[in-house]
Amino acid sequence: SAMLVDDIPMPASFGANVAGGSFRTGRDYMDLDDMQSVKIIRGPASALYGSDALGGTVAMVTKDPGDYLQAGKPVYASLKETYDGSDRSFGTSGTVAGGNARDALLVIMNHTDGHEASSMGTVGGVGARRTRVDPMTYHQTSFLMKYVHTADSGRVDRYTVEGNDRRTRTDGLSNITASVPYYQSQDDNRRLRASVGQWFPHLDGVLADTLKWDAYWQQSKAHTRTETRSGVVQRFYDNTPTNERVLGGKLVAVKALGDGEAVSQLISYGAEVSATFDSASVTGYGINTLTGATGSGKDFLPGSYPLHLIPTSSTRRYSLFGQDELSFVDGRLVVTPGLRLDHYEYQPSDDAMYRKYNGDYVAASYIETHASPKFGVLWHINDVFSAYLDYSHGFRPPLYSEVSGAWNEQPVAGINIAYLPNANLRSETSRNVEIGIRGKGDMGWFSAGGYYDRYRNFIWSGYPLAEDKVPAWAYQISQGAFLNMFYQAVNARKAYIKGAEASGSLRLGYFSEVLEGWAVRGSAAVATGRLIQPGQSGYTPLNTVDPAKLVSGVTYDARHWGGEFTATAVRRHNRLDQANTYRPPGYATLDLYAHYSPYQHVELYAGISNLADRKYWDW
Repeated sequence: SAMLVDDIPMPASFGANVAGGSFRTGRDYMDLDDMQSVKIIRGPASALYGSDALGGTVAMVTKDPGDYLQAGKPVYASLKETYDGSDRSFGTSGTVAGGNARDALLVIMNHTDGHEASSMGTVGGVGARRTRVDPMTYHQTSFLMKYVHTADSGRVDRYTVEGNDRRTRTDGLSNITASVPYYQSQDDNRRLRASVGQWFPHLDGVLADTLKWDAYWQQSKAHTRTETRSGVVQRFYDNTPTNERVLGGKLVAVKALGDGEAVSQLISYGAEVSATFDSASVTGYGINTLTGATGSGKDFLPGSYPLHLIPTSSTRRYSLFGQDELSFVDGRLVVTPGLRLDHYEYQPSDDAMYRKYNGDYVAASYIETHASPKFGVLWHINDVFSAYLDYSHGFRPPLYSEVSGAWNEQPVAGINIAYLPNANLRSETSRNVEIGIRGKGDMGWFSAGGYYDRYRNFIWSGYPLAEDKVPAWAYQISQGAFLNMFYQAVNARKAYIKGAEASGSLRLGYFSEVLEGWAVRGSAAVATGRLIQPGQSGYTPLNTVDPAKLVSGVTYDARHWGGEFTATAVRRHNRLDQANTYRPPGYATLDLYAHYSPYQHVELYAGISNLADRKYWDW
């Protein structure tokens, strides 16, 4: 799945359990308090977004000064204080906006201090038997600064600077053993971006009625420091699993044709380009507490350091896209064909630090061009109901970490664990179909649909290699080991995911004035997936598909207060690829939320999650 903030891609997630389990970075580079809206698109259905979003796109838009300023009120200021009992966190969010219809400025600052998330673990102490969450503290700070200028012509200029910094300290009690008396780590995930863009809403040219362009620079970095001890050796790791710098831009033009005629068109087309520069490294050293000797070899650390997890590399993406929204029968039938052409270039450098670890392996470039057609039909049955059909192709080239990612460690003498690069990894493609019906009226709204996604060369990261599939050069990593466990990103020849979803809200005030403000809401989702594992011919269950889920609730909203009571039920997973894989039981939880506004400029929110204090496992 792709995550975008103001049309700018978030860094890809990356992780591996080596060097103390600290090579891990996700996508927690944002603060939802900075967001104005969130749009979710299933699969690669839109030509305007990247075809690599095979699982869908989460497109977020940051707030504007205009979201706060009102006519005759050129200044806005607010302060929000929060407490979350799930991790005992306190948060502060401050917002200041000022200006007018021509020039406006917005500044949002957020800070949160918290601890480890609470759980139902009952076993404390140290070691692998511990079920309580390891003690942890975190500090997260984010900011958003945006200046918006609106010219007399209607042109809108936006200048944005936005960043997020999350720092975590963990006392790894569950990692302690007889020979490891302590295990402590510090993580720091940072992201900073600057962007500039313009929107011309009244261009009214021959080729475009409106035009929007954006250019951006983004830097993201994950850094971990770990301190531990093994026997008489005190160990220090300094890891940077992700250091990514991106330059990019996007242009979208829109042209309307045939307005008021039997057939009208809304043509959207444009281009997108980005260049990503990546590096990932590990350093460390050990101190023999008896002799005082120091070093970074295997006498001091469970591997040979320093090393580069990937060669210093660049990834370039070039895209052309277009779609034509054709309206027939006074707009009741809308047909939207589209096409996106993507060109992908991954170029690793001749990295001596990377070659030192990988022996005879030669990092290779990866270049591919792919066309992804899209097609959608929307039929407005009447003013309430509409039916839709979407068909799309997706294309996801392998990430730099999947093609060239490489590392290893020897947790104990004679045992070697390694992740191997794969220059033969192929791009993953998909064909996606979704069909459904929607309704919206005075009574409420609903949406129901089903989908079928078929994949070719499904990319499976961290696949355990059979002995006959391990390249000969891999055994040079740790010669003489009596047990080798090798993992690699590989292609599963075929896979599919199919499912159905439904959601809706029923306004009870439609039936009686006594029930005005009351509503019943709900959603349900069920899915299943299967794939052909490498070296096999038959399908097996795809474990990453979530089990069936049902959410229902009752809400009440009045002028100054309101509340919501929600029940969530999750079914036990009944299809896994191995019979001995642990299957968490199904569960149900109850949640209660309320809000109250005693004065015009004061709002209070409160919520209690898991009212029945149920113990459950999320899949």
